[in-house]
Amino acid sequence: MSEGIVLQNVTKFFAGSDRAAVSNLTLNVEPGEILALLGPSGCGKTTTLRLIAGFERPDAGSVDIADATVAAESTFVAPERRGVGMIFQEYALFPHLTVSKNIMFGLRSIPRRKRRDRLDELLELTGLTEFQNRYPYQLSGGQQQRVAMARALAPRPHVLLLDEPFSNLDTELRLQMRVEIRDLIKQLGTTAIIVTHDQQEAMTVADRMAVMLNGTVQQIDTPEVIYHYPANRAVARFVGQGTFVPARITGDLAESDLGQFEIQEHGPQDQVDLLIRPRDVSIEVDPDGVAVVTQRTFHGAETTYVIQLPCGVQLQSSQPSYVSIAPGTRVSVRCNRARLAAYGDDARVALTKPMSFGGMHVDSPFDIGNDTLHVAGSD
Repeated sequence: MSEGIVLQNVTKFFAGSDRAAVSNLTLNVEPGEILALLGPSGCGKTTTLRLIAGFERPDAGSVDIADATVAAESTFVAPERRGVGMIFQEYALFPHLTVSKNIMFGLRSIPRRKRRDRLDELLELTGLTEFQNRYPYQLSGGQQQRVAMARALAPRPHVLLLDEPFSNLDTELRLQMRVEIRDLIKQLGTTAIIVTHDQQEAMTVADRMAVMLNGTVQQIDTPEVIYHYPANRAVARFVGQGTFVPARITGDLAESDLGQFEIQEHGPQDQVDLLIRPRDVSIEVDPDGVAVVTQRTFHGAETTYVIQLPCGVQLQSSQPSYVSIAPGTRVSVRCNRARLAAYGDDARVALTKPMSFGGMHVDSPFDIGNDTLHVAGSD
């Protein structure tokens, strides 16, 4: 049996609102995959999680878990019968129960003679054996999260749903728990969806990300592809830092302050915008350079420079901390051409396709020269 998750054209309205919280959402999570639902507050990601768990009923569309329809026009399976494990933002541990008893609460459906074996297995798996007789208030935030994880996994659910699971942890512990939780889920081979607004969290934990904005999924892909090649301007603005640099189309060339690029299938538009990430910008002191450094911010391992281009756009460049260029200095600017993405009049059209991330045949991605941008038209 496949233990994946399939949402087909799911829509959900809430009383008093004429805008759908989730609109015509189609989503497929493969068995054993970790998918991150990434988006700002109010975008519909938690509603999507609740629709999968059975805490909300869709107004249209269907939800399948492990090859079984759990929600559709004439079908609705109760949450406790869906084979779903849920980890909430607040963990929801019982304060009057020990670690063992909290985990045992998730084993109520298992025959009594097998409960102790499963408990011991989970305690060892989560590193909680020596803490099994402690109460939640006697545990650290990370230990409490492990208890919540063990309790959710106790009945061997088909899928695991995590709603902002790291938001209550301090920064250092959050970084540690991201790795621990991912390793644990992968070790068990459990299908999982994690809801988060934290981009680094999504990129660290997930195999794929689904970027949600205004109740719809704008793009689903690996973290690398979404970061370097956002499907549209909205995703580009939300995921990572980046700047749009205008390029004027003349014949088959797109001309910009960053150089010329051969362009194809650009439709009737006479301008495209190039998405440039700070780490894909190289600067060098040059008295004849077209750009000027206007700001320098030291971050420890690296320094961020703000560069004024002739077109008026202020571009950011991340450089190693040993690079020191004073504000007011003229510089030449080059971009990593292997990572360029271009956008035309239609904000929802990605104009370049990603290259292979392994074995890329580019001697130096910052070399000066023309490159081809495959542009989707905006007819």
